[in-house]
Amino acid sequence: MQKRLVHILLTVLVFGYILFEELFWETIAKPIYKYIHGLKLLQKIETKIQHLPPWLLLLLFLSIFIVVEFVGLVAGVLAIQGNVLIATLLYLSKIPVAAFAFWLFRVSKSKLMQINWFHTAYNFTMKKIEWLKNTDVYLTVKEKAANFKIYIKEFKATYLPKGELKRRAKRIYIQLKKIFKKDIS
Repeated sequence: MQKRLVHILLTVLVFGYILFEELFWETIAKPIYKYIHGLKLLQKIETKIQHLPPWLLLLLFLSIFIVVEFVGLVAGVLAIQGNVLIATLLYLSKIPVAAFAFWLFRVSKSKLMQINWFHTAYNFTMKKIEWLKNTDVYLTVKEKAANFKIYIKEFKATYLPKGELKRRAKRIYIQLKKIFKKDIS
């Protein structure tokens, strides 16, 4: 019973991590991070960051990180309460801020690692992530997620020729617009 419970808990944890990595990081946050990293203004800020003391950088990074996590928590509570649209918008609003926090971390990582307890916590977290990525559950879920992505692409290519999804969405939008115009008149 205990083994089964641990397996279920690990599966949920792995699924959440993969969802975060695939959906949030790869498709949304990483492009925003690259855009932010390419801004000339931030390149100037980057050189100034190198001259800040490690503790000030840590305070700045943790402040942003805590705000981002708090917004995510509030979005989760709103979603559970049934306010899915507001929760989604709130969660999406935190993405650029989270991308900025990732940028700040990468830019100031060498300075932050000078703080012993932060360095220890970072290494501990990275080891746990590596351990998680090497579990059978992670590898299985990752493989099934990759197969599902392939299935979706094949389904889309087979049943929705290029541009068909957009045409269908546009047709539905126009029909709904007509219906709502009649109701208003």
